[in-house]
Amino acid sequence: MATDKQIGSKEKVTLEYELSSQSIPMIWEAIATAAGLASWFADDAVSDGKLFTFTWGKSETRQAEMINCRQQAYVRFHWLDEVPGTYFEIRITKNELTQKCVLVITDFAEADYPAEARSLWDSSIDILRRCGL
Repeated sequence: MATDKQIGSKEKVTLEYELSSQSIPMIWEAIATAAGLASWFADDAVSDGKLFTFTWGKSETRQAEMINCRQQAYVRFHWLDEVPGTYFEIRITKNELTQKCVLVITDFAEADYPAEARSLWDSSIDILRRCGL
């Protein structure tokens, strides 16, 4: 886990996860569409253009705006309730040695709790892997 930039009380965290899937279109579907994100990132996800509403459990709901994306390469969201300049990004890359697809996650976590961010991403990626990716 790398950290290198701080915005307010938030610290930039970068994580890498190797996937078993070689299908970039399938991975793209999972990271850039509401249906895909609902299969692993949240219990439910709905999009209205660039605005995504994520729901966990019965009562936790957060909205994020898709602020940048490049087809089959990366998607970047900004939580509407977070400080400006923060985001979470999910980028698809290839491991040069193994030729496996790798997700590079960039997120901003509370400076005192970067391990908590890693734990949340670890569990979400574990669900994504169980979906066959």
